[in-house]
Parts: sequence; C-alpha cells; structure tokens
Amino acid sequence: MLRLARWGLAVSVAAAPLYLIRWHVGPLPTTVLENLELITIALFVAQLLRHHRPLPFRTPFDIPIALFVLAAIAGIFVAPDHRGALGIFRAYIVEPIAIYYVAGALLQTEAAVELLLLVWGVGATLFSIVQLVTFANALLTHQLNPSFAAAAFGINANSVALYLEPLIGLACGLAFFGTRRQRVVAVVVLVFLLPAELATLSRGGLLALAALVMIAIVTVRSTRVRIGLAAAAAAGVAGALTLPVIGPRVGRAFDPVWGTFETRGRIWAATFRMLRDHPVFGAGLNAYQSTMAPYRVADRNLVAEPYPHNIFLTSWTETGILGLVAFPWLLIGLIVLPWRHFGRATGLQRPLLWGTGTAFAMVLVHGLVDSPYWKNDLSLEFWVLAAISAVSLRIVYNSSPAR
Repeated sequence: MLRLARWGLAVSVAAAPLYLIRWHVGPLPTTVLENLELITIALFVAQLLRHHRPLPFRTPFDIPIALFVLAAIAGIFVAPDHRGALGIFRAYIVEPIAIYYVAGALLQTEAAVELLLLVWGVGATLFSIVQLVTFANALLTHQLNPSFAAAAFGINANSVALYLEPLIGLACGLAFFGTRRQRVVAVVVLVFLLPAELATLSRGGLLALAALVMIAIVTVRSTRVRIGLAAAAAAGVAGALTLPVIGPRVGRAFDPVWGTFETRGRIWAATFRMLRDHPVFGAGLNAYQSTMAPYRVADRNLVAEPYPHNIFLTSWTETGILGLVAFPWLLIGLIVLPWRHFGRATGLQRPLLWGTGTAFAMVLVHGLVDSPYWKNDLSLEFWVLAAISAVSLRIVYNSSPAR
C-alpha cells in the first residue's frame, strides 16, 4: 500500500498537465489530475489505517498555510458565484495542500524522493517534447504568432512556461550538486526543458531564467561553471534581442500601447481601483473577471483577464488582505529557509534545497508580471515542491550537531 501511494504521488505530478481532460460525475466537474490526487490520498489513508505510518509531520509553513486556507474560505463567501468558488477552493487549495502533507509523509526516504523525481522527470520531458513539436509545427507551417505562441495541448504558452520553470530550477540543483547518476539524468531532462521553455516565447520566463543564472553564479563554487554560466547568459541576452522570433517578441514588450509593461500597468491600475472599493476581502475566489467588469469600462484597451498578472495582487483579489499576508509569507519562507540551511546540507538534501529554493525564487520573479499558482497543475507543482523542501529541511535540522 505504501509503494502504491508513492507511485500514485509520482504519477500525479508527472501527469499534472492532464488536468485538461475533464468530465462530470453527476453535477460535479472533475479531471484526470484530480482523480489521480484523490487516489493518492485514498491510498495514503488506507496505509495509515492499516499500519499507522508514515505520519505527516509539523512543518515550518503550517501557520501561513492555515491562514491561507482561512483566507480562501472567506473568499468563497465573498464571491458572487459560490459554486464556482467552491470548485476553485477544492482544486487549488484543499486537494494540493492535502497532497503537501501526504507527500511530506511519503517522501521521508531517499528512495521515495528519487522515485518521485525520476517519474516527474519523465513526465516533464514528454511534456517538453510535445511543446517543442507544437512550436516547430507552427513555425514550419508559418502559423506561429509571436504574440500568442503555439503551446502544448492548446495551453496558454505563458502557463506552460510557469509550469516548466520550477522544474528547471530543481533539475539544475541536481545537475550542480547531485551524484554522478543524478547529474546525468538532470542534464538529460534539462536538454528538453530549456528549449521547451524558450519555445513558449514567455518574457516572464526569460526573467525567471535570468534569476536562475544569477543565483547559480553566486552559489556555485566552480569557477569553470561560473564562467560557462556567464557566457551562456551573455549569449542568451544577445539571442533574446536578435533572433528572428524571440527578438521581436522581446522588443514588443516596450510598445507604448500594446507592450507588456504598458498593458500590465493598465491592468494593475484598474485592479487597484477595484481593490479600493473591496480592500478587505478582494473580489473573492474565481470572481476577478466579473468583479472587474465595471472597472475595465474606462479603458477600452483592457480585456477580461482571469487574474491581474501579479502574484501579490492575485493573492489580494482572490483571498483578501489575509491572503495577501499568508501567501507571500509562505512563498518567502520557501525561498529563504532552503538557503539558510543549504550550507549544512549533505547528500540528496543539498541539491534539493538548492533546487527548491531556486524554483520558488523563479516563481517569485515571474510572478511579478504574472499569476503563478492559480491553476490546477501549478498549484499541485507548488505544493509538491514545498513538501520536498519541508522534508529536506527536517532532515538537515535533525542531523544538525546542535540536535
């Protein structure tokens, strides 16, 4: 039963993009991803009932998690569509956070973590291949629109980038600090993930990759690796400015009417106008589009957006002031704590802490211009990475000489 639960967890994260396959059970909508999550949780509960182990443990993130859940519950009552809000609460909050505690219990051995990483790496590689084939087909058939790049399974290209970036950070941690076998596997995965990330043409993704390179240059001790990273960064900047497809896409970011910064600025200004009228509870879960309707009227260039393209504003609009406190508290902890304990880490915990700390830093950087987390696959990815971080921190803390 324990082995099945671990395989259920691994398959769930590897198949996260399959949330697109949807159907109804009676009046309730569901997805392939949700069913895999529920199977994993059920297997874990069965294991607990039968053997009373392994048990979830207290983590450094329990308080902000509790506050985040409370804020989301308030968001259900605030939202005009309670049924839709409940669906978001279930899919983005309850189930992924349950998986966080289940994963924390299941991943307390190195073998369990390596199984998860291997299966996840296979899934991410296959997804990246689909992304690359989709992009290449659009390019070769002259159907590529740089403003709306073709993406795997018809997903928004920027959402694909948001999914791939934390995995790139985690794979780089294993490539820099893992064993020889782990490095080989991580490099093979990166051979597919990095081009797939570039194929999304996401400008926020380029910022996240720049943050990754900066972190690596500062933290990796090998001078040869640092020089290689600096050279790769210089080549990347040159390519982003001059290559036929990416160059115009980057340049268009500064267009005074439709550029990324101008458009984001108008979205944020309108969002602040809405929040001035709804400061405590925001719009409520799944209510941003409808609540923003009267605030878009004054700007004919604004279109209906699912979220306000900023991780902090999204926390505020979805879950109110309490969520604006809880989610950044959680995210900053997921960035800072791995780096605080990285120097004392050994074995597998060293690459995992580097990888998860970097992954959440990339989430933060891209989140300055977009809304990571608020999607089925992204929320699951977020909490499984958080569980890996929590398990690694616990092992490092317990093995400290002070203990």
